[in-house]
Amino acid sequence: MSIIFPGNFVAHLNAYREQGCMSLPGVQFYRGVGALVLSPDNDRVANNEHGRLLAGTYDLKILSPDLRQDDKPRKDKPFIIPAGSVIYRTAVSAPNVYSEEGAGKTIVIAPSNSGEFPTTPTLTAGSDLFYNIDGVSSALDNILGGTATTAATQVQVTTNGYNIAKQNPSQGACREAPSAILVEVCYYRPGPAPSTDDVNIPFAVESGEGY
Repeated sequence: MSIIFPGNFVAHLNAYREQGCMSLPGVQFYRGVGALVLSPDNDRVANNEHGRLLAGTYDLKILSPDLRQDDKPRKDKPFIIPAGSVIYRTAVSAPNVYSEEGAGKTIVIAPSNSGEFPTTPTLTAGSDLFYNIDGVSSALDNILGGTATTAATQVQVTTNGYNIAKQNPSQGACREAPSAILVEVCYYRPGPAPSTDDVNIPFAVESGEGY
């Protein structure tokens, strides 16, 4: 993990490096973003003859910054929230994901240890069979009143219908990528106790030198 401070960084927090921000003294804030990629389907998540993502529960990954599949020294990582984290927001979107079984099918965040997650939102396929481009997020009722996770938590999604990769609007035959289910989890953790870098401890002096 690496910690930055407000004012010295202008970019999204780096989920792959588990980068946090000390926005409040003593509190480190994190934003994890994981994905289940339908196209390009390098992990064979739609492992069937029709290229469908079947109804079920799937583990999410934090994707590597290395985009070439044939040259990826840094591998994708499991999307895991560490123990001791207080989760205050979740969100899900599904750009270019198409519900083959009609409107009303859903995608929900389903962490493996859901008792310590806030109520997670439900993303629903619309009348055009695509999911809302803006996605959905949990209600932000209270940031500081959550319960810390007691164990590391694998973030997952559950779908209740068949989904395929499909561009919206269409980009022509066989143009399906990028297509993915994306999940954001925002959480905070207590910062460490003070170290010697936080105080001005004077240099030691040799005996007899005085002040």
